[in-house]
Amino acid sequence: MGFSVLMATYGRDDVGHLEEALESLVRQTLKPSEVVLVEDGPISAEARLVVERYRAVLNIKSVVMPGNVGLATALNEGLRQCANEVVARFDSDDIAVPERFARQLVAIEGDQSADVVGCFAQEMDIAGKLGGMRSMPVGHEQILENLWACPIIHPSVIYRRSRILAVGAYRTDLRRSEDYDLWFRCAKAGLRFANLPEALILHRFDQTSHLRHSFGDAFERAMTGYRGACLLGMPVWKRLACFVPLLRAVLPTPLRHPAYRFLSRFDPRRKTPVKGADI
Repeated sequence: MGFSVLMATYGRDDVGHLEEALESLVRQTLKPSEVVLVEDGPISAEARLVVERYRAVLNIKSVVMPGNVGLATALNEGLRQCANEVVARFDSDDIAVPERFARQLVAIEGDQSADVVGCFAQEMDIAGKLGGMRSMPVGHEQILENLWACPIIHPSVIYRRSRILAVGAYRTDLRRSEDYDLWFRCAKAGLRFANLPEALILHRFDQTSHLRHSFGDAFERAMTGYRGACLLGMPVWKRLACFVPLLRAVLPTPLRHPAYRFLSRFDPRRKTPVKGADI
C-alpha cells in the first residue's frame, strides 16, 4: 500500500531538527510514496538547501503557502494534495524510528475498521537528550473514554485521508488545539482509533515546552476539550477536567513545571520517566 507523509515547516523551525526529521524518513524500513511538505510562509535559505538535498530520495512535494497561515490551514492544504488514502502525520522537529511506518501500516491494513492509528512516543529535549516515554490508551474504547485528555499524539498518527476530509479536517480558527478538536469530531462521526504500544517516534518536548504556551492558548485548549466532551456526552467531571491545564497556566512561571509533574500522576496518558531525566 502506498502512503503519504504530511509535514509542515515554517521560517522559525530549527534547520538541524528538520534535517534529522527528513533523515529519519530515509532510514525507514518501509518508505513513503511521497512526502508532502507544506512551507507555511517563507523558509530560510539553509532550510531550502536541506529540503532540496532530500527531495529526490523522499519524493518531496513542496506546497508553498503565500504567507504564514498557521498549522491547521497548512495541513488542510497539504492533506488535499496527498496522493494516497493513507497519510502519516509527522512533525519537522521529531524523529521516526526505522520501524514506524512498517508497524503502523500493518496495523491499519490489518484492521479495515481502524481510521486513526497512533503510537507511544519517547520524549527528547531540544538537544536530543532522551526523557520520559509517553504511553497512551491503546484500544478504541479506552481511547474514547479518555478523549478529554487527548490520548493521541498528533505527529505519531496515520489516518485515512478520505475520512478525515469527510469530518472537515482541521479547524482553521484554532491556534494550537486543531488536533484535539479533530479527534472529538472523528469520534462523533464514528471513526475508530488505536494506539500501538510502542514508542515509534522521538518527540521533541522538554520542561520548557508547556511554559511557552500563553494563557490564551491554554484557555483555547480548555474550551476545545470542554466543547468536545459535551459533544460526546461525557460525564461532567471529564468536562471540568479539561480546565486543569488552564489552572496551571495561571501559576507563576517557576511553579508551572512542578505543577505539571504533579498533575501528570493523575493523567491517563502515562509517562515513564528515564533515570536522571528532568522532563
